[in-house]
Amino acid sequence: MTLSTRIAAASAFFLTVALFYAPLAYGCTRPEMLPTLFGLLAACILTGAISFLAARRWPAVPKLPLFCITAILVQGWWMTFNPVFASLITENGGLVDTTMENIERISFDSMMVTTLLLGSFVVLCGILGDTTLRRFILLAAALSGVLISVIGIVLKLSGEPLMRYVWKPLDIDWNDFALYRYHANAGAFLNLTWPLILVFARRVYSQPTPLFKKIAWTFASLACGSALFLNASKASLAIGLLILPWPFSTGLMRMRRRSLFILCACSLFILAGALFASSQMAHEAAFQRMTDTSEVSASFDGRWAAYEQYLNAVPSVGWFGLGPGLFKIAFPYQISPLGNTSLALRDFAHEDYLQTMLEWGWLGSLWWCLLIGGGLFRGLKTYFRREYFPSKTDRHLVLAAILGVCGTLAQALIDFPLQVPSIRLFFLVLLALCWASPQLLAIPAREPKARIRYRLAIPADHAVTTSSR
Repeated sequence: MTLSTRIAAASAFFLTVALFYAPLAYGCTRPEMLPTLFGLLAACILTGAISFLAARRWPAVPKLPLFCITAILVQGWWMTFNPVFASLITENGGLVDTTMENIERISFDSMMVTTLLLGSFVVLCGILGDTTLRRFILLAAALSGVLISVIGIVLKLSGEPLMRYVWKPLDIDWNDFALYRYHANAGAFLNLTWPLILVFARRVYSQPTPLFKKIAWTFASLACGSALFLNASKASLAIGLLILPWPFSTGLMRMRRRSLFILCACSLFILAGALFASSQMAHEAAFQRMTDTSEVSASFDGRWAAYEQYLNAVPSVGWFGLGPGLFKIAFPYQISPLGNTSLALRDFAHEDYLQTMLEWGWLGSLWWCLLIGGGLFRGLKTYFRREYFPSKTDRHLVLAAILGVCGTLAQALIDFPLQVPSIRLFFLVLLALCWASPQLLAIPAREPKARIRYRLAIPADHAVTTSSR
């Protein structure tokens, strides 16, 4: 093992520690939990950069994401130190501190998270080409999801007696799942690790492996699936069920119609039993909330009314937006200077696309769209080049990354998963795999074209004359 490889392994180690720490530290939604995450990500970036220098090579990162990341960081830090939002509001002693110092502090904290996460993303694009490091990082992400699933199931079924050790008595709520305060955030995290767990479970059954590995990954799949049922998020359960068949799609397409029909019937029976059991075993499980028409109606009406306000505010934020992280003190101040007296203040828009538009403006939203959409397109393009994958496991891991990214983007339509540091970390890990996916291919080198020799035709009489001489 070369020196650069060892240093790259150290970078992967710091990242895997962060993958376990971030969801366990209350999703890193509490300010006091962020310094440790910052330290782990900074160590990952530093050791990754040293490994690239030791190898005397530039990390294999495409130009488009590098350009987008540079543009995001330049715009974000420029807006942090030159906030334009302060001129749009009035310091009227309202409910929220809207002084210049507080605005700069909030933007600075937001950009610190963004900078370290995007720096780790660049390092990941460089080291995910190594098979050992790639499997190590993705395995850690899957096991972190299993751990959160088990913790959430135990706390959900035990109820208040055990939850008192995690939350303060007055903070205990049915919205909690595992160490996440909001059930939708917990569900979004589970749906990022769910495809990875399914892929690893499928692979142990597709090749000769020890029995204990099959048992372990079967348990992991059941744990994560049960967590999605017991969690209170309706959207997360629906997205998780849509993800479920895709890792097994190749095998399903090869089955005979009769066998496929029997399998689908059994799956529907098991699904119905799981929905019924989850609704009886846990308070306010996802299926209970799905079947409560008043709950669904209130949730839809509240979100739709808020979305209309955000859409009306989008034209006024301009090309650069209000500034990173400023939604929670900005809305609805950009349309009413007296908004600081409103009781309906919101920390998040519950719609990541609109919140991004408000905070980053048209230009910043373009960079984020190219970074995420370009990675998803690159991952899909690579996945369909099945004949060039030397390993079926790697091809299925690319599929897991695509499913995880798509699941998070779907939930971002009605919630705010991409505003939570721990979820953003896992999301960027899968997005980095999409961008790095061409490195997993083994494309044979093209053979050089055969040299064509041209012969000039010699007339017969000239040939006879030459020979006689």
